[in-house]
Amino acid sequence: MGFLEKVYSEVILKSWWVVLFLLISYIGFDQGIKKRNKDIQNLNLKLSCLVNEKNIISKRKEELFFKINSQSDPAWIELVLMKELGVVPEGQIKIHFKN
Repeated sequence: MGFLEKVYSEVILKSWWVVLFLLISYIGFDQGIKKRNKDIQNLNLKLSCLVNEKNIISKRKEELFFKINSQSDPAWIELVLMKELGVVPEGQIKIHFKN
């Protein structure tokens, strides 16, 4: 009996359940790795969306912060009165153009 025949009879025929277990374990491991990689891609996509949304919200927060702080500034109040209500400060003339 040759070496290969001995290995075949010892490993394959007598220990078939070990080979089957290893094969099933490999298939399960491979499926788990594929699912993990898919989940990682989904989480990276969500992360990039959340970072983008955070940047937009941070810019909006900063704009509102400056707007709130500038409301106590007399120059800003005068600008709003002139722009929104059409009020003219004393000593200046208001000119209307007709279309």
